[in-house]
Amino acid sequence: MIGILVVTHGDFSKEIVKSAELIVGPQDNYKVLGLKHGDNIEKFESNVLDQIESLSSKEGVLVFVDLYGGSPFNTIAKNLNKLNDSINLECISGVNLPIVLEAFLNRDELNLSDLKNHCLKIGKESIRDIKQDLY
Repeated sequence: MIGILVVTHGDFSKEIVKSAELIVGPQDNYKVLGLKHGDNIEKFESNVLDQIESLSSKEGVLVFVDLYGGSPFNTIAKNLNKLNDSINLECISGVNLPIVLEAFLNRDELNLSDLKNHCLKIGKESIRDIKQDLY
């Protein structure tokens, strides 16, 4: 099973996974991390790396971060080459509920690369202009 790590500012990671589990039921092999005001960034970075390693399997790990260029993103980007040497890893920024749901629902059927691409597609398709769609 592909491991999933959601890394965000504040409690967003915990809450988006709680919402996903409300819809699809309890999940295994995932972790959530939130960077809070006043957290030590070096300790946060170490925790992110530890969680990625704990989720690692031959199927790999898919990491979601909230904001391109934010501290969670920077932590992954800074260590991407080092991590890719030992862990099959993919990362997506701009996490939203539809892509977390799709990751949970499809991580047993798709390989890591295909799951990443599927989540990217779903993420883009899930942002809609409701007024335009309905009227």
